[in-house]
Amino acid sequence: MGFGQRAGKFNELGRIQSIKPASNPPLTEVDSYTITSVGQPASVIHARDPIFKPGTETAINTNATFFTPTESYNSNGVPQYSQYVVNANIGSSTLVSQYNQYFTVTDPGVMSTSGAYATDTNGGGATLRPQAQSEPSTFRREGLVQIYLTTSSDADAEVAYSDEGVNWCAIGFDNFFFNLVAETASVKSSYKTFRKYLNSAGTTNFAFAQSTGQYSSNANSFGTGDTTYNTNGIYRSQIEPFFKKNDGTQYYLKTNVTFAGASVSASTSDGGSVTATLDTGGGATPVTNPLGFKSYTEGVDDPIYTATPGSGFLVSLKVDGVAQSISDPTAALSHTFTNISGGHSFEAIFGHKVTTTSGGAGAVGITSTNPQYVATGGSVTVTFDAEPDTVTFNGVSQTVSGTSYTVSNIIEDVTVAATNA
Repeated sequence: MGFGQRAGKFNELGRIQSIKPASNPPLTEVDSYTITSVGQPASVIHARDPIFKPGTETAINTNATFFTPTESYNSNGVPQYSQYVVNANIGSSTLVSQYNQYFTVTDPGVMSTSGAYATDTNGGGATLRPQAQSEPSTFRREGLVQIYLTTSSDADAEVAYSDEGVNWCAIGFDNFFFNLVAETASVKSSYKTFRKYLNSAGTTNFAFAQSTGQYSSNANSFGTGDTTYNTNGIYRSQIEPFFKKNDGTQYYLKTNVTFAGASVSASTSDGGSVTATLDTGGGATPVTNPLGFKSYTEGVDDPIYTATPGSGFLVSLKVDGVAQSISDPTAALSHTFTNISGGHSFEAIFGHKVTTTSGGAGAVGITSTNPQYVATGGSVTVTFDAEPDTVTFNGVSQTVSGTSYTVSNIIEDVTVAATNA
């Protein structure tokens, strides 16, 4: 028996013209086919009659997923359809393809400066010269590329780091020399960039040398550029629109990469630092330049990462994207990656403190958390139990209407004072 029967050019009940394994979409982990039909879409025909796999007597599953067909018409005006089908109920997410691929990874060095001094009479000087704290290196990592057919249009977090778009370290040098005997002075400046080095705290430096009554000289270096590895990713999570199901559900192809081995990707903001230690059998020793991507021995190493406030406060710490509880923003906070495996992240953000005070007759009550901590450039809202007569921001009067006041673009510690007359 056929898949349908003829009933005139425009009364076609539907028949299959061809069915072949789909080769266009990269679906290698699932049975998938492209079916062309006349009169009715393949999904309609399948609901009535079985559709057999090419060269077999095995029918496509009854729960196969049919995607919206494309429609055209032949010279007689009879509709023609091409319909894509996955021989399974794919649900909301299904792995459809995977393969291994090698990616080039750059682990940049860290650049600093060191001072040099001369004390010869009338010839002394202070200079600063670049100094590599760690050398850059490039290596290859094998990644498992996986493609999913999914209803989610959200991209996953990046899985590794690269030098794409990184503003590498640049150092400006200024030298000043004053000959007190000859009453002369000289100024010299230079500028250098280092394409494979990241800026470190030591690139902004100062050196001074003098001989009393003879000369004095000083040198300054100013480091600019990035201090952490770029978070753009070696291989971004890619989302591409796919077909819609017959019921209108939109599907996407999502490509992710998972790297073999163990690693931690660490980042931080100004106002504090991230350090790491690793016990290699002789006690805990510092991990050299822990910022950026660092690889470890899987199932063996237990690296301890620590975020320590410096000039700022620890306002956020995320481990593998999960926010950690911070009980004291002025204290260091650590996390141990025990028997580390797979890829991990450690992200510390430092910022400023917003303190609220109230005073005057019938002092206004503060209903928001006090103090509050916020990342540089962020904002917080201070709320009161009644509208205050006056509000000052670091001593400057503000216009406030109502029981709340929002502090925006915070770049320093802030005091908000509310008073009643």
